[in-house]
Amino acid sequence: TILIFSLYGSFIVRMEGDGNEIARLLELSRAYKASKCLNLAGKLRVFSICDASPSGLTCSELSSALGLCQDTGFRGVADFLDLLVSLHTLERTGEGPNAKYAVHPRNRKFLVEGSDEYMGGILALNNDRSSVLFNHLEDALRNGQVSASSVPEISHTFSQEGDEAGGAGHFALGMLGASLGNFKALAQKFDFSRFSSVADIGGSTGCACVALCAHHPHLTATTCDLPAVRSVATAYIERHGMQGRVKVMDMDFFKDGFPKTDVIIMGMILHDWGLDRKKFLLKQAFDALPPGGAVICVDNLIDDERRKATLSLAMSLNMLIEFGRENSFDYTFKEFCSWTQDMGFKGTAILPLIGSTAAAIAYK
Repeated sequence: TILIFSLYGSFIVRMEGDGNEIARLLELSRAYKASKCLNLAGKLRVFSICDASPSGLTCSELSSALGLCQDTGFRGVADFLDLLVSLHTLERTGEGPNAKYAVHPRNRKFLVEGSDEYMGGILALNNDRSSVLFNHLEDALRNGQVSASSVPEISHTFSQEGDEAGGAGHFALGMLGASLGNFKALAQKFDFSRFSSVADIGGSTGCACVALCAHHPHLTATTCDLPAVRSVATAYIERHGMQGRVKVMDMDFFKDGFPKTDVIIMGMILHDWGLDRKKFLLKQAFDALPPGGAVICVDNLIDDERRKATLSLAMSLNMLIEFGRENSFDYTFKEFCSWTQDMGFKGTAILPLIGSTAAAIAYK
């Protein structure tokens, strides 16, 4: 018996018995191809360009707008666009050269620039950086870090300002795409009613502070990060009209003390570091918080049994490639509880957010 099932929106033949596992393994092995197309589409601004035309665009029109090959008989762009149709990120009306492509309405708010929920930055960052770095996983596993001779020619993320690949702005906009949905979920799920002030350590664009203050009118917030991202954060805060309630603070969180505040947030920060620096950052938070205050660490938490969290474990390997001998890793909630309790925090909680992401919370 042959069954047809859909994953990533595309159809694959699935057979009973061993055929099930064959199909599953083949799909896992080839999934990077669809991922690459989605990420490249984000980088090329396919969705924003499509959305600018109310009636949609033909393959030829998109090829011209994107600077892609238009040679007679060339099918690559059509295959690329139709793959995006199969992923339900584009939709197509008609057939052949006169067919029109438009952004799928289900994902328009996430993929078109200008939307408050736009996440295209993480697609571009994954295209330019993360997927390239993963080519060096074998090297990192064999040697404990990526060899100097094989480090990709990508600038350090905070070595320069700007939105080009390798610039701090490019990285910050990627983190915005990866994190905004989680911070909006945190604003809705966590009880901030007894707190009045928040600081986001490593706050990048300031999107966490903006999301929390938008949902909780009584809050004020400070987003803290290196000077290279100040201009990005200031622009984001002003665009959302929050400059009266959200401040920007230049900070190196390994050199500067954390600001005194009721709640400290670290979103995709703790996982960047090895155990000693993880504990250092948590101690910095403990010292800055008042009794009853809370530290909230938003990361791709690994399940305590380390059997199910595929994406979280992949993120942990990403940190290995990024930071090498730092021995960076993503962590379990059980580990988080152990570290914070040893430090003097009196209670912990976990709050699921979006997908594999959760908030690990400790109260002083």
